[in-house]
Amino acid sequence: MTVLSTSLHVPVATAAASIAKTIVVNPSGTGDFRSVQEAVNSVPDYNNQWIKIHLASGVYRFDRHCCSCAKSYILLEGEGAQKTSIEWGDYASDSRGHDTASCGTFTSYASNIVVAGITFKNTYDGYSHTKQAVAALIAGDKSSLYSCGFVGYQDTLADLFGRHYFKGCYIQGVTDFIFGLGQSIYEGCTISTANSVEKPGFVTAQGRGAANDTNGFVFKRCNVTGPQATYLGRAWGRYSRVIFYQTFMSDIIVPEGWSVWNAHGYENEITYAESECTGPGSKQSGRVRWKKTLTSDELRKFTDISYIDGEGWLGEQPQY
Repeated sequence: MTVLSTSLHVPVATAAASIAKTIVVNPSGTGDFRSVQEAVNSVPDYNNQWIKIHLASGVYRFDRHCCSCAKSYILLEGEGAQKTSIEWGDYASDSRGHDTASCGTFTSYASNIVVAGITFKNTYDGYSHTKQAVAALIAGDKSSLYSCGFVGYQDTLADLFGRHYFKGCYIQGVTDFIFGLGQSIYEGCTISTANSVEKPGFVTAQGRGAANDTNGFVFKRCNVTGPQATYLGRAWGRYSRVIFYQTFMSDIIVPEGWSVWNAHGYENEITYAESECTGPGSKQSGRVRWKKTLTSDELRKFTDISYIDGEGWLGEQPQY
């Protein structure tokens, strides 16, 4: 796997929401708990006060790390994506009774979750044959993630449901490695392909399924790079929506840019757009004819933080 970018900084929380309690996890036994799951389990059901779970540096393996649906208002904080990682090697398999949603290294269905300074890695080796192997699944509303890493091959980051904000993160994979029906903004993130015999890859597989669905992925001032060729996305849903704005694209981008995949006959309903992007991969010659050109008002609607945060929930969370 590619080493995570050293630009991922160690997060430091600033005042916004007060922390009612801090729980320390350290495998050495010097904290309150040895495992992440034990710490999460200790949070009261239907919690409504911010509780910080601080993970000491190290690699956390061999157990699932899941924020239960009832356990909101958790701040899960590592000591930096280079130092704190949660790793697991499961993958989707009918014969083993594991579907995509159940194979994740980390899963969060709770609302009001903040995660900072942690790498989530699915260690399944997909170099020669990719399988659905999720590193993190985020399905709760009002979830924000700062300076985190997400490492895998296929379906690395399940941005499944809800409004999400990813800032300064590193996301790596080959096939559909950012997928789901989330309504999300990715700001200042590095999006990287990984070496694999399966090529070209697909960065996104966004699943918007109806014209009145509000969800979509917006990449704002990001960097798309890596060792092998990729499409920017393919349509998992017939109304799939992905926007790249002011993003640098290296020469790995396939000239067509986008694939219709599951949405044949619905090309006019798909919203795939690029605006003010730079780099050799941003050249528009060769792009599919059905990609969209958004007006300035349409672009503003999606790139402004109000697309995910019209009510100000980000400002009420611990800030990084």
